[in-house]
Amino acid sequence: MKVTLTEGSILAVRVGETLTSEKNESGDGWSGTLAEPLVIDGLVIAERGARVEGRVTDVKRAGRVKGVANMSVALTRFTTADGQRINVQTSGISRAGKDETKRDVGKVAIASGIGAAIGAIAGGGKGAGIGAGVGAGAGTGVVLATRGGPAVIATETLLRFRVSEPVTITEKLR
Repeated sequence: MKVTLTEGSILAVRVGETLTSEKNESGDGWSGTLAEPLVIDGLVIAERGARVEGRVTDVKRAGRVKGVANMSVALTRFTTADGQRINVQTSGISRAGKDETKRDVGKVAIASGIGAAIGAIAGGGKGAGIGAGVGAGAGTGVVLATRGGPAVIATETLLRFRVSEPVTITEKLR
């Protein structure tokens, strides 16, 4: 029996491993399982829990001052109830890291405040001004030395992939 997985069909997948923009690269493979059975024309083509495979399609690490991390993944294959491994093309799903601009501004402000306090103790008002400048410089140095947070897709995350090209599947008799 032949059935067609149509363009626009949704495949619900649970990711089987943590993917992150810090450790993964474009082209890396990943695996998971179907979160819902794939049913076409009343026929269960792939059962819930069936193995799926995918690829990391794009990775952008966070910048040191600007730029948020981003990672995209796509589904490439699933296993049918009769054991076939079916190639599939899907749209990608992207995840972005946290925008840490506010945190970076806070680091500079705290370092500036600490510098001003130390300067005031050591040299009064003039020392406070110098200390604030030194502290701000130190805080800026810390911000420049660290990257923003990674983009992460955690284990067991539910992703819904949209099929981008139809696939004809021939059911094999056991």
